Amino acid sequence: MAAGLGSRWGGYRAEVAIQVVALAIVAGAIVVALLVDPAPLKTPAFAIAISIVIAASGLAAVVGRTDSDWLLLVPILDMIALIVMRQLPEQHVHAIGYLAFLPALWLGWSGKLGFAVVAVLLSLGLIEVPTPGANGALDLEEALSNFLIPAMGAVSTASTYIASRRVAASIGSLVAQERETAAALAREKRSFELLDGMLNAVDVGIVAYDAHGQQILANRSVLVHPVSVVNQRTTLELERDGFMMQADRKTPVTPGRGIISRALAGDEYSNQVVWIRAGDGGQHAISASARPLSDASGAFSGTVIALDDVTAYLETIAAKDAFVSAVSHEFRTPLASIVGYVELLLDDSSKVQEDTRENLLVIERNADRLQVLVNNLIETAAQDKDAVRLQREFTDLVALCESVIERHRPAASTARVSIVLEAEGAATAIIDPVRVARAISNLVSNAVRFSAPDGQVTVRVGESAGAVHVAVVDTGEGIPPELLEALTSPFYRAISAGEYLPGVGLALAVTKAIAAEHDGSVAFASAIGRGTTVTVTLPVR
Repeated sequence: MAAGLGSRWGGYRAEVAIQVVALAIVAGAIVVALLVDPAPLKTPAFAIAISIVIAASGLAAVVGRTDSDWLLLVPILDMIALIVMRQLPEQHVHAIGYLAFLPALWLGWSGKLGFAVVAVLLSLGLIEVPTPGANGALDLEEALSNFLIPAMGAVSTASTYIASRRVAASIGSLVAQERETAAALAREKRSFELLDGMLNAVDVGIVAYDAHGQQILANRSVLVHPVSVVNQRTTLELERDGFMMQADRKTPVTPGRGIISRALAGDEYSNQVVWIRAGDGGQHAISASARPLSDASGAFSGTVIALDDVTAYLETIAAKDAFVSAVSHEFRTPLASIVGYVELLLDDSSKVQEDTRENLLVIERNADRLQVLVNNLIETAAQDKDAVRLQREFTDLVALCESVIERHRPAASTARVSIVLEAEGAATAIIDPVRVARAISNLVSNAVRFSAPDGQVTVRVGESAGAVHVAVVDTGEGIPPELLEALTSPFYRAISAGEYLPGVGLALAVTKAIAAEHDGSVAFASAIGRGTTVTVTLPVR
């Protein structure tokens, strides 16, 4: 790529201006010669030189509007004309050689090596045929002119050629960088359009804030949601203006602890549910999850929040809980009557034959199981409504576990499973004994049902580090590791259990909830073929 001299002037390439300047200088030199010594102007050599210059100017006028390399013949012709004028017989005009710098610069700046070499060679033609003086010696001025003018012409050509190549390389590099930048911008634009399309395609709302709390992104799901459309506010404004409610749907979220404020403080959370009032009087349940963003130095730079409308889901759950609670309460009264009458019959042993007594025991066991199921269903519904109130009192856990075990011995005896209590000293805590007994009863019941005949269930009770521990160990088949996490989900039933064991999958969920009410925990340990251990840990106070 050759370097140019700039934009066009009047449609002509900028190089033509050099020829115009050369013509002006030649015209000025002719005027000076006419005033001082017109003799050189009358020689044939001068006429030839002027003819060449005029021809070169004509060529510049013809091809100067095109991009043709024929324009480079113009400076070559100019240098030939100068060579002719430098060789005027006995009429040497030494100063005319300085005009060679203009065509030399032109040819060097073309960036074409061949034309630069031609310019250097033509510079050698500027050497005048020496004219000896009266004593036969050469004139110093003429000698220096013969050396300096060709040398400066060659140096001018070489230096401008090198500069031209460097400029051309720089221009090429800039062009390449511009292309790369354009390609990168195009790729970034395509990526942005793809990301924008993906964000707008998902049903989950996505909002992003910078570190200063300015909303920088909101996808279509957020912008068209009724909460945004009706209230005409951003998510941060909804929180700030008191539109976000807690789970009871009445109490506004605590200032500075809403889903947006927490996210802007750098918190990371998942599935935080709030209710948002709409201007039309309705409310929408929103489940929010937030992840903070960091810059290259690791400093907080913003946050991204995912918002999912779970109104229909929560309303369905509420309807289910209401149904379960209503049905469970309807079952409780007739079950209590059945159990009461069975107990009356069993107490009057003189009027009950042995085979009838066995049948009554079967009825009692199954009625007890139904009562446990009904109580668990009511318990689950009550927990979802946040209606559970603990009745705490000082309790001996060893005695509590003994009473639970005694209630399960008949069922364990029928299943040919023994139950053993292991107490590591005294274990006392301030708890709700009725609810904790229900949690332990659920664990013992499960352990008996999942133990094979001639198996054993061990209940271990101990106290350490300010907490009491109740571990229920069975000798069943064990639970695969991938299923342990799901065991405490309401209504979860492992496939193997569902095939031959009764139940609806609420016992462990209720146990976990009761432990959580006491700020405790439930832990599982299991090995295939070796049984399962479920440990309930409760703080002493």
